[in-house]
Amino acid sequence: MDIIESVVVPRQSGAVVRVPEGAALKITDLEGQQVSDMFAVFTDLSDFLGARTSRAANWRLFPEVGGRFISNNYRPMFLFEEDNSPGVHDLLAPPCSSEMYERLGFEGYHPSCSDNFRKAAESIGWRPAIVPDPVDWFQNTPVDAAGNISPKTALTKPGDSVTLRAQADMYVIVTACSMDLPDKMVNGEECTSIGVEVIG
Repeated sequence: MDIIESVVVPRQSGAVVRVPEGAALKITDLEGQQVSDMFAVFTDLSDFLGARTSRAANWRLFPEVGGRFISNNYRPMFLFEEDNSPGVHDLLAPPCSSEMYERLGFEGYHPSCSDNFRKAAESIGWRPAIVPDPVDWFQNTPVDAAGNISPKTALTKPGDSVTLRAQADMYVIVTACSMDLPDKMVNGEECTSIGVEVIG
């Protein structure tokens, strides 16, 4: 197997890679305790990864290894092939945004996964009216029996990773989550980088 593309996504930023059908996509938490938002769209930009449809298709809040991620129109996108992490991820939370930081009381501009998504999507000519809900790799936001969601620090250590197998030709946008507010420490003490490899 050869590495087709390898990218380091700097802290609080995003990047796009092209993933051919049959190739593997590996996302690595390089320094530990860092969440990564993932978005995907078919190369013809006709349909994109659906968080809600992936939940419904797997009958789980988050697919386990062997499960599938699918598009909004129930088209196959990825097989969840390998999880070399504590196995804690999220498929409920939206990407952080300027509006969210403002609502949380932050003054001035703050980097966000929504802005980083838009920059990367623009580079491939993808301009969705609404930022899609992502796959939140490594995000530790458990749901309790009463339905409450708690923001907790990611459990990953340096080098922990997940691997997906592409079921079609796709563009994938990966962000290194920007959340660093003191009471929402999903990324540990500071935001760090994410590694992305396309392996064919």
